[in-house]
Amino acid sequence: MSVELPGEDLLARVARGDQAALGELYDRYAPRIYGLIVHILPSREAAEDILQAVFARLWHESPHLRREGGSVAAWLVVSAREAAVARLRSLRMHPPDDGHQGHGHGGETGNPESRKTKSATSPPAARSARRKAETVRQVAGEAARTLPAAWLPQAKEIALIDDRLALLHKAINQLPPPQREALELAVFAGLSESEIAAALGEPLGKVRTSLRAAVTFVKHRRRAVCGTWAANI
Repeated sequence: MSVELPGEDLLARVARGDQAALGELYDRYAPRIYGLIVHILPSREAAEDILQAVFARLWHESPHLRREGGSVAAWLVVSAREAAVARLRSLRMHPPDDGHQGHGHGGETGNPESRKTKSATSPPAARSARRKAETVRQVAGEAARTLPAAWLPQAKEIALIDDRLALLHKAINQLPPPQREALELAVFAGLSESEIAAALGEPLGKVRTSLRAAVTFVKHRRRAVCGTWAANI
C-alpha cells in the first residue's frame, strides 16, 4: 500500500519543476479549495477560473513558498480566499452585462459593424481564454501583495487541525449568532466593517465589537483545539 506524501514534499518536487507533483497536489486539495471559492462567488464558472489560477500561481511561486517553509494547504486556502473576494468585489463594482461585450470605449458600442466584427473575431472559446488569462494575472498580482508566506501556519499545525476538524467546527458553532454572521460577512463576502453594519442594519460600533469578540473567540478555541485540553470544548 502506497503512503501519501506530505504536501510539503510534493511542494519541493513542484519547486523543481515536477508537473506530476503539481497534479497530485491538485487532486488532493482542489475539491476543498473549490468548495471554499463557490461559497464566496455566485458563479461556478468564475470559481473554476480562480481555482485554476491559484494552482498556476502555486507553480510559479513554489520555490519561494518552499524556502519560507509555510504550509502548502494554508497557502492554497488563503490565496483562493483572497482571489475569490477580490473577484467578488470586482463583480460588485462592475456587474457583467451578458448582452454587451463592449463598454462604450472608442465608439464600438454605437457601431453595428464594429460589434459584428468583434463578435466574429471573438468566439466564446477565445473570450474564455482571455478571461482565464486575466484571472491568472489578477491572482498573481492582487493576492500576491496580501499574502506574506512568513505568517502562514506550519504544516504540523494544519495537520493537527485537520485531525480535529469536527472539534473545531463545534467550537465555531458556539459563536453567538450576531458575531458569527458578522464574521461570515467579513470572511466570505469580503465586506468592510461599515459595509457589514449597513448589511445588518446595526451601528458601526456594535459591528466592530462583534467582530473583535468573534475573532478573539475563534483564536482562543483554535488554541484549545490544538492544545492538550481540547476535549473540554
